[in-house]
Amino acid sequence: MATKQTGKKIDARERARLARTRVDQVRAERDNKIEATLAEFFTAGDEREALIVQLAALENTMGNTVTSLFDLGESASRVADLTALPPKEVKRIRALATATPAAPALPQTSTS
Repeated sequence: MATKQTGKKIDARERARLARTRVDQVRAERDNKIEATLAEFFTAGDEREALIVQLAALENTMGNTVTSLFDLGESASRVADLTALPPKEVKRIRALATATPAAPALPQTSTS
């Protein structure tokens, strides 16, 4: 009778081990899916940051060209018509232009 009881304990432990293994496997698969999903998220975030930098550079170029149109004597409404942009957008883009730095002044030499 003792061997029958021992056999049941071994059987119970084996079933417990198999159940734990199944749970661990499901957990590992879930962890892998979470990791893959997060990797996709962070990759997209990195690409987004690169696009934001590109967009800023392009809008700066657009702002400089809009400023050039104003420098050429075009009015705000004419620039809006020429660029097919609403006047508010022309104003916004113009504000994004970076001023080109002036040439540095030459040092003064004293003549005494």
